[in-house]
Amino acid sequence: MTTQPFVSPRDALDIVFAYRNRAYGAYQLRRAYPRHLGRALGFGLLLIGFALAIPQILNAVSHAFPEPPPLNMVMVMGPPPDVVLDPPPPPPPPPTPPPPVRATVRFVPPTPTPDDQVRDEKPPAVEDVLNKAGDVSTTNRESTGEVAPSIDNKPDFPAIIEAPAPPSDDEEHLFVQKPPAFPGGEKDLLKYLAENIKYPPLARENNIQGTVAISFVIGKSGQVSDVQLVKDIGGGCGKEAMRVVQTMPKWIPGENNGIPVKVRFTLPVRFRLD
Repeated sequence: MTTQPFVSPRDALDIVFAYRNRAYGAYQLRRAYPRHLGRALGFGLLLIGFALAIPQILNAVSHAFPEPPPLNMVMVMGPPPDVVLDPPPPPPPPPTPPPPVRATVRFVPPTPTPDDQVRDEKPPAVEDVLNKAGDVSTTNRESTGEVAPSIDNKPDFPAIIEAPAPPSDDEEHLFVQKPPAFPGGEKDLLKYLAENIKYPPLARENNIQGTVAISFVIGKSGQVSDVQLVKDIGGGCGKEAMRVVQTMPKWIPGENNGIPVKVRFTLPVRFRLD
């Protein structure tokens, strides 16, 4: 059985760095490692011993200096403040006497009058009522001195009620009694848009989809005018929607009180790629 010869750490380090660059720095760090380790261990033990000795040092220092004598403080208190008593509350008002008792009327059942004591009164004739001079009664009464009301021949309110003026030709309405309608209804309007709108190539290439809002005026004759772009999604979709709206046929105009009027209409046009 062969035994391995003992190799010291320094000799092992020389064997490891036999064919390496010792000036690089690793060789010096490994050579100085035992020395640095010993110093760190020594400093650590010193710090631990100092921390353990701090209570004994403080105890010895406290016994070296005598404690100051306690201070005898005497507090002199002045006389108590004068107690001011609040005045007693006023006595309550005397009770209000109850209201006097009102006499009540006892219900007396009606007593029928005998027939021989009942006097029949005939109503006046129609001719007598028509020939009377007074409007209310024939009794003359004295005046109280007040002036009788006069009749105003020119009242403040107009005698003739004028009809409202017809709507102006340039006035645009947003809400009317009878809204305008596309010929054939909403179904034909959607069909017209689907057949005439061409998806812009730029919008198709960039996958642009959404809703475009177009505002226009429908005149009294149903003609479409003043087309405006309210909302655009880009890619030429707004221009294409405006082009189709401008070429629309005449609509059925809106009416107010049976009179055709101009109506501002907003139409949403949706662009969607299949």
